[in-house]
Amino acid sequence: MDLELRDKVAIVGGGSDGLGFAIADRLLAEGAFVTIFARRAEKVADAAARLSRQHGAHRILGLAADCSVDDDLQRVTAQTLDRFGPAVHVLVTNDGGPPIRPISELDDRTWLTAFERHFFFVVRSVRATLPHMKADGGSILNVVSAVTRRPAAGMAAPVAVWSAVIGYARTLALEVGEHDINVNTLLTGYFDTPLLDQLGARQPELSGERLARTLPLGRIGQPREFAGTVAALVSPLLRYVTGTVVPVDGGAGVGLGPAFGSAAPATPAAPTGSEARS
Repeated sequence: MDLELRDKVAIVGGGSDGLGFAIADRLLAEGAFVTIFARRAEKVADAAARLSRQHGAHRILGLAADCSVDDDLQRVTAQTLDRFGPAVHVLVTNDGGPPIRPISELDDRTWLTAFERHFFFVVRSVRATLPHMKADGGSILNVVSAVTRRPAAGMAAPVAVWSAVIGYARTLALEVGEHDINVNTLLTGYFDTPLLDQLGARQPELSGERLARTLPLGRIGQPREFAGTVAALVSPLLRYVTGTVVPVDGGAGVGLGPAFGSAAPATPAAPTGSEARS
């Protein structure tokens, strides 16, 4: 199926690894021009080289940028326009999550940093790209954690920040619809990414194998599956879908899977984001 993304220009945050890399790979496969960015220059360069070999160097731009720095986000947009211009058609905000700590350990600085790095990343990214999207129309997609629907102890900061992103995105959808721009949010569940590996290393009881047994589909998701959902939602074919919050979580939001009543651990909150900190 042609998603009509050929020669569209996309910016993908956290594209050096995990879900962000898979999203960029899928958009490139659909014929889009794609800019990826993340903090660590060496990881971005490696990811861009891998994507270039698969899809052609003329379609990919890799940039080192910090999602918490407004000047960096403005630079990402400016360099994207210089390379692929004159418009941006797709913006995917995808980054790492706020700290997982009990509320008693969250001081003002931690709260302010969490919102600075993760909520204002979305606000500033939209501010930088929206003026270059209005003429042709486009799509803004935010990737957040499904923890907003299933809070867990220690997840106060992720729940608060991602809930703020959802509220912002739904309001944004009301304000930009007249420009043929849709705005949607995807809630991530458990996917086979380095982030999940890190979680399992810190807490063996949360290994992918054990978590899979708590899901209705009985398995961890593959990044390409998430990327396919992203590609569909940012396609011009689905421009009439806007203001939605869609879980992509293997049914975790519905309830417990086959492991209910077994020795498997209770389903914990989903990881708080992807690898944009890289």
